[in-house]
Amino acid sequence: MPIDVFMTQLSPTMTEGRIARWLKKEGDELVSGEVLAEVETDKATMEMEVVDEGVLHKILSPEGSIITVGAPIAVIREDDEEVADDYVPAGSGMDNPVEIIEDVSSEEAAALGAESAPDAQPASVAAHAAHDEEEADELNLKSAGIFNADGEYDIVVVGAGPGGYVAAIRAAQLGFKVACIESTHLGGICLNWGCIPTKALLRTAEVINIIKHSGDELGIGVSEANPDLEKAVARSRGISAKLNNGIGFLFKKNKVEHIEGYATFETGNKLMVKDAEGNAKQVTAKHVIVATGARARAFPGMDVDNEVVITYKQALAPKSLPKKLVVIGSGAIGMEFAYFYNAMGSEVTVIEAADQILPLEDHEISKVVARSFKKQKIKIITGAMVSSAKNVDGTAIVEYEAKGKQQSIEGDVCLVAVGVIGNTDAIGAENTSMSVDRNTIAVDDWYRTDHPGVYAIGDVVGAPALAHVASHEGIVCVEAIAEKHPHPVDYGNVPGCTYCQPQVGSCGKTENQCKEEGIPYKVGRMSYGTNGKAMGLAETEGMVKTIFHAETGEILGAHIVGAEATEMIVSLGVAKTLESTEAELAHHMFPHPTLSEMIHESVLDSDDRAIHI
Repeated sequence: MPIDVFMTQLSPTMTEGRIARWLKKEGDELVSGEVLAEVETDKATMEMEVVDEGVLHKILSPEGSIITVGAPIAVIREDDEEVADDYVPAGSGMDNPVEIIEDVSSEEAAALGAESAPDAQPASVAAHAAHDEEEADELNLKSAGIFNADGEYDIVVVGAGPGGYVAAIRAAQLGFKVACIESTHLGGICLNWGCIPTKALLRTAEVINIIKHSGDELGIGVSEANPDLEKAVARSRGISAKLNNGIGFLFKKNKVEHIEGYATFETGNKLMVKDAEGNAKQVTAKHVIVATGARARAFPGMDVDNEVVITYKQALAPKSLPKKLVVIGSGAIGMEFAYFYNAMGSEVTVIEAADQILPLEDHEISKVVARSFKKQKIKIITGAMVSSAKNVDGTAIVEYEAKGKQQSIEGDVCLVAVGVIGNTDAIGAENTSMSVDRNTIAVDDWYRTDHPGVYAIGDVVGAPALAHVASHEGIVCVEAIAEKHPHPVDYGNVPGCTYCQPQVGSCGKTENQCKEEGIPYKVGRMSYGTNGKAMGLAETEGMVKTIFHAETGEILGAHIVGAEATEMIVSLGVAKTLESTEAELAHHMFPHPTLSEMIHESVLDSDDRAIHI
């Protein structure tokens, strides 16, 4: 008797799937455990395995078909069995193929001008059109338009930071003619004066502290380091230079034209570029993406002179090591520099206006970092409102109010690390219809501004001002221009990382946010202290904290503090994107011995099932 094969529910929330590829053809022998077909859902591409053995008699749903869970997709017969021509599989009355989306061939794509035909529209992107009608109704979208219909370029990106250069490359992959305007360094602040060079410096600090705190224990035979500030800084600058050249190579590879100069909008839908010698020319484009990034913010009374009262740029390339450093602000930038300079030998004080350091992080995570910093003899002052930071005769004088009292502190250098402000001042925004408020450009879910054909991504559209957010926004923006129907950025699942030691990685809601929003939740925790891998690394300081919806098991938030937290948080962010539940994570097998086992134990602890607590 023939055996019917049905569309399997491959995930708890799956209601339909698209047949991406049949791995077997009609007449093939089927062996249990082999992959029969690849099926795409709105989350991922998954494999459907053979369960019933036999011969694949007939494929009912061709590649590209979107099939409801439970509907028949194929028929299996025994080797010598004859199946009647009028055989009707069970469930054939269900709505079967919803839509068939044929992949564009390389030849057809080439005819359309797509230089990277196979990658131009992967099946998962094409499938969005069929899956996202409900999502499209919920999108906040402004009117689409063209900046210059006769533009030489399809897309011009202003700024080559992590948002701009990624947007430019993705646009080129989609077959657009692209130029990217950048006045200084490819890679922007992140690569040249932010994310990358700081991580090089922090590695130096980490090794110093390993030697200082664990050198004897690890059998190294050394318990004191001899830091060399000049060499550490030179190494970090060299890494930035290398990666800067790498972006230039990627531009050439993808045929993105790099136009050097400063771009400004002028009336009459003009985009002008002025080079270093002051020569100006007009660049025409159908679409313009503003990705000009941000600069360090300073509040009134903070008189930055870039010598004694400084920002991150001067902190990355100091002329000498300050004996005393005062850091205003305890976000990621402030905490990372506090950790680095302390390890190099400075006496460091951190001043924070909020009632906890790392104000955006979960309160328990913040407490772990505060305890660690105090052990490292970094002084922390919270609940302190700074009123003044000045260079007084070569000394940094910082005045603040805490606990109702006016106080002051002196330092050789004061680092102002109170956030960033978007670079919208000098782009000629007033000559467009873009809406700009406090250096933030208003955009919709696909990053269209109020000016037809002009888009904005990254730090200029507001928080969170993170490199990976800007890159993601850039991809969504150009895919929307190409009408690929991208999913909007999920700002509720942005990974946050702080790279001091102990590291901090987080995604989703904090426990206090769940309380404030009235969400029923449950929490699991696991300490680094009892983890075998952490003991082997001599890194037993930290914890994993997972927060789940008490009724549905949905992952609401995940927070890790400790060694490699910024790497481990990725798995929980992916799980949240895939809408995995507490039960699914508990069922997953984690390798031993690893730090990741603490994630498993934390998940189990949320249901009082932890083994090693």
